Amino acid sequence: MNIKDKMRKRLKLSRPSLRARARPPKHRSVCGSQFSAANLPGVLQLQNCTDCGHVQYPPAELCGACLGGTLIYKETACTGTLLAQSQLHHSLWEYFKRRIKRAPWPIASVQLDVGPVAIVHLTELDLDTGDRVKVFSHSDASRSVVLIAVPAATDITTPELRQAVIVGMQLDKSAERLKGV
Repeated sequence: MNIKDKMRKRLKLSRPSLRARARPPKHRSVCGSQFSAANLPGVLQLQNCTDCGHVQYPPAELCGACLGGTLIYKETACTGTLLAQSQLHHSLWEYFKRRIKRAPWPIASVQLDVGPVAIVHLTELDLDTGDRVKVFSHSDASRSVVLIAVPAATDITTPELRQAVIVGMQLDKSAERLKGV
């Protein structure tokens, strides 16, 4: 391999736009990494304060209600109400740039029944403000957890049903290989 080929190969590794398959963003804080670790099984778990019982999202080091420092992750009800939705038409991340070329990426804010508001990926565009949704967690290709909202009538009780939603959204590696992304 000559020097020109070596430089070209090194450039591909440092520039995501030249890679065959882009990866989702990996940059997470310590609290974000703990959130990902707690939610790997696919069940929604949020921080709960042991002092006052406050349910907190996004994760933080201290309770947002009483400033207590003892927060633990507990399984949380996964239902909520859609507050607002939008579509991502531009991104600086190569992972999303490639998906946005096909169609805008739907995102939404959901008021969870346990209290906090979560920013989620949305599976369907025909939902209206005030519609009931279910939220579940999914570990993406970078092993970071993202939240996904589906209509309340959608059955997501088993891992296989949740995986079918993920493949439909093209968030799974196997879906990327099938589509040639």
